[in-house]
Amino acid sequence: MKLIILFLFGASLGSFLGLVIDRFPDQSIIFPASYCNHCKKALKAWDLIPVFSQIWRKSRCGYCQAKIPIWYAFFEVLTGGLVLLIELQVLSLAQFLLILAGLVLAIYDIKHREYPLMVWLIFAGLVLALIGFNLPFFFFLMLGLLAEIFPLKMGSGDFLYMALIALVFSVTDLLWIIQISSFLGIFFTVSLRQKSPQIPFIPYLLLGILSYLPIASFVF
Repeated sequence: MKLIILFLFGASLGSFLGLVIDRFPDQSIIFPASYCNHCKKALKAWDLIPVFSQIWRKSRCGYCQAKIPIWYAFFEVLTGGLVLLIELQVLSLAQFLLILAGLVLAIYDIKHREYPLMVWLIFAGLVLALIGFNLPFFFFLMLGLLAEIFPLKMGSGDFLYMALIALVFSVTDLLWIIQISSFLGIFFTVSLRQKSPQIPFIPYLLLGILSYLPIASFVF
């Protein structure tokens, strides 16, 4: 029962963050209440049960039958699973916040082609409250500022997320994560034949973290 409650709590957190991704910064994340993006009908409490309401409704609005994007349910399942991993002591709270930040920033970047600095600041504040500052954090923070001024190969948002990674992982771990992320980025770019000069790197950094964690626990 405890694990079910924790999963629902994590999924509810994912549902709220999905709302943030959808509305920030153009709309309030508090008012109005959740509604269907297609027919604008206000959703009832039973329409907002994380994961299960989408399964029950077959990922469609209960009022206009418009298709609900699958990433909402996927995101809720992920956040619920991450909370369970904290309970099982597979992830630390700082690692949870780092992965959660990566999910929000990656989806937002893909969806809006923008970097929500305020969202990064909130997650950075939470991680800093847990761990405190270190020199690698300041190093990547400075690179992020330089990327805003000069045309570097990477965007400022990528460096800012690396600054968060530097708070949670050691420099050696960070170098491994960057190497894995770069390999995944090259692999998927070539495989999918992406020709865009601007390729969001945060999703690959997130994949690098998720790939490195099990490797680190078994090898190191």
